[in-house]
Amino acid sequence: MKSILKIPMNPIANLNEELKKMTPLSIALGHENDVFVLLMKERIPLIDGCFPATVTEKSYRYQVIHLKDGQKKVIDLPKETWNYHYIQPIDEGQFLLVCARSYYHDAQNIEENARVYDENGRFIRSFCLGDGIGHVYVTKNQEIWTGYFDEGVFGNYGWKVPIGRSGLVGWDASGTKLDSLEEDREYSIFECLALNGVADGGIWFFFSIDSKIGVRKEGRTSYYSPEDIYFRTFAINGETIVAHRGSGERILFELQREGNEYKIVRKIELTKPNGKPIEPQLVNNRENKLLFLDGDELYMYEVKSSV
Repeated sequence: MKSILKIPMNPIANLNEELKKMTPLSIALGHENDVFVLLMKERIPLIDGCFPATVTEKSYRYQVIHLKDGQKKVIDLPKETWNYHYIQPIDEGQFLLVCARSYYHDAQNIEENARVYDENGRFIRSFCLGDGIGHVYVTKNQEIWTGYFDEGVFGNYGWKVPIGRSGLVGWDASGTKLDSLEEDREYSIFECLALNGVADGGIWFFFSIDSKIGVRKEGRTSYYSPEDIYFRTFAINGETIVAHRGSGERILFELQREGNEYKIVRKIELTKPNGKPIEPQLVNNRENKLLFLDGDELYMYEVKSSV
């Protein structure tokens, strides 16, 4: 039985005032040790109780909170008709909002579900990243990577030939496709469960069925086998990975690389100042950091290399 290391943490920010009237949708670590939080006043109802809408007739209010250097900036987006699910930093001080779904009506009418805004909430540009997006990650050199869940791989919402059919796609900051796993025949990705990147170390991803960690760099992919674990967020430092399984989970798993495998060496439980464990509703990762939102408090955990 693996030991559990308890690590006391202090929140990096409190969103008590902002969350009194708004609901958190997505959190993201920026490129400069900053944090983005996407909030919404009213949840958009599902179509027939099952499927997320893309564009709505009714306008909805969003807010973006940008935390940097001890300062908090609230950006109001009062009349949006897109159903956003993810936020990421992009360009210089701007942010990217992405809807997980996109309808392919016909070749002349494809919904552009990625939209860039500046630091004052002014719309800049839009483009399509495909349907069925499960994860979005923007690297420091402004590459956008998207990982897809099953509907994005096999097709829905009108997509007979889905953009996300390989499970992972890379784009430039304007939405021009740069890379994918379409020529990589070693494994089939039915669902990309987690996505991260390492400076000069490529894009890292974890996918279901075969349960492999992939590292995509310069058009080639290396694969590693984690020890009997699935996860949806993870941080990387050298040969060390710390993984988190999903919303509400208390325990982190620290894995060390041994050849082509990652072995679990211990479990980690992060605790709040009151001694209770952090039970995050939202989690995000960037390189060697994990970001957690528990209630109205944000926590950040940095993975140390074992070397």
